[in-house]
Amino acid sequence: MNNLELIKQLLRRLKKFSWIIAVLAIGFGAFFYYIAKQSVPVYTSFATVFPLNSSGTGAAPSSITSLLGMTDASSSFTGDASINIVELATSRRTREAVATARIPSMKNKLVAELLIEENNKYLGFKQNTLIPLTKDSLGLVNTGSNLLNGGFSAKIGKTGILELRYSNTNPDLVRAISYIYIDKLSDFYIELKKKKAQIDYEFAVKKADSLSRVLDVLDKQTVYLDEHTFFTNQDLKRFSIPKANLMQDKATVQSQYYYAVSNRESAAYRLQKETPIIEPLDKPEPPYSLVVTSKMMYAIIGAFLGAFIGLVLVSWKVISNFIGAELNKAIEKAGKGKEEELVPQAEPLK
Repeated sequence: MNNLELIKQLLRRLKKFSWIIAVLAIGFGAFFYYIAKQSVPVYTSFATVFPLNSSGTGAAPSSITSLLGMTDASSSFTGDASINIVELATSRRTREAVATARIPSMKNKLVAELLIEENNKYLGFKQNTLIPLTKDSLGLVNTGSNLLNGGFSAKIGKTGILELRYSNTNPDLVRAISYIYIDKLSDFYIELKKKKAQIDYEFAVKKADSLSRVLDVLDKQTVYLDEHTFFTNQDLKRFSIPKANLMQDKATVQSQYYYAVSNRESAAYRLQKETPIIEPLDKPEPPYSLVVTSKMMYAIIGAFLGAFIGLVLVSWKVISNFIGAELNKAIEKAGKGKEEELVPQAEPLK
C-alpha cells in the first residue's frame, strides 16, 4: 500500500463514518458548554489606601538635647516598621472582625451569614459545596473568616500604597465588604500604633527613672568621699583614683540619662499628638472587574476536541494496517539482504 492508496482508504472511511465524528464533536461541544455554564461569574473590587499621620516623622528636639548637641537622640522612636499593614490586613483578627459586622442594607445580617447564603446559591458540578448555616456564633465567625480568606488579597504597590482586592459572586456584597474591610483595617491600625506609642513611652519613662536613681546613688557616693577625705592628701592614689572613677561613671550615666530624657519626650509627643488615618484613595466602587467563562469559546474547543478524537478513532484501523504492512516490508527487505550476504563454502580437494 502506497501513500496514494492510504489517502483513498482514509477518505472512504471518513466518508463512511462521518456521523461518528459529528456525534463526538457535538457531544464534546455540549459537554464543554455545560462546564462553562456551571462556572460562576466573579466580581473583584479594587481599592488603594494610604496611611496618613498628623505629625511629622519625629518629635521636636528638646532644649536639653539642643544644648548638648544630641538632636538625633530621639530617632529611635521615629520608625514604624514594626506595624506591617499588609500582615494586619490579611490577619485572622481582621477577617473575624469583618465577618462579625452587620450590613444594614442587607436586612442587617452578619457578613458571615451573607457569605454562606451566597455560597449556597451555586451548588453542583464544578461549583461550591453546601455550607450549613449554623447557629453557633463561633462556628459562624470561623466559616465567614475562611470564606473571606479565599477572596481577599492585599499588597504594597510600587509607590508604597496599600492595594486591596476582594472577589465575590455578588457585586453588592463586594462593595459592602470592601468598605467594612477598610474601616476595620483603619481601626486596628490606629489601635496598634497607639499601643506601640504607649509601650515606647512607658519604656522611656522607666529607663529615665532608673538612670535618675543611679545618678542619685553616685551623688551620695561623691558627698561621702568629700566628707571623709576633707583633711587627707588628695594626691594620694588611694584617694584620687576612686574620685576619678566616680566622676567618670557619673559622666557616663549622665550622658545616658540625657538620651533617655530625650527619648521620653519623643515618646510622649508621639503618644499625645500622633493620630494615624487610613484614607482610601481609590474607593471600591463599581464597575468591578468581571471574570466569567466564555460559553461559546468552551463549546468551540469541545467541538474541535471531539472531532479530533473522532478522526483518530475512525482512521485508526487504516493507519494501523498501513503501519503493519510497512513494518512487514521492512522486515522482508532486511531478511533478503542477510541471505545475499551469505557466501557458500567451497568443498575441500580430494
